[in-house]
Amino acid sequence: MGQTADDTNFDQIIAQDASPVLVDFWAPWCKPCHALGPILDEAAAASPERFRLVKVNADECATLAKRFNVRSLPTLVILSAGEPVARKIGSLSRSALDQWLNDSLPPS
Repeated sequence: MGQTADDTNFDQIIAQDASPVLVDFWAPWCKPCHALGPILDEAAAASPERFRLVKVNADECATLAKRFNVRSLPTLVILSAGEPVARKIGSLSRSALDQWLNDSLPPS
């Protein structure tokens, strides 16, 4: 399971190491978010050397949602050195997620 971040600790969490960070913006009422959650957890557990997963409840963290221009959920943002390098909106299958990660992350 990914690490949970909020408006107060987000910058500290993403700065913990040099690994890319996959940020999952979700909400408790969002059914596609609940479907995607286990897929993200599985992918993160399978590739801990490639990226870290950080989960942000967009309802509780309006400042972060605004900062990353989140308008639909789920929204995935890959950060490298704290800067967004890729974005995906909507739920994904595991194979579609893997393809997007392969296209968006540096090779392992």
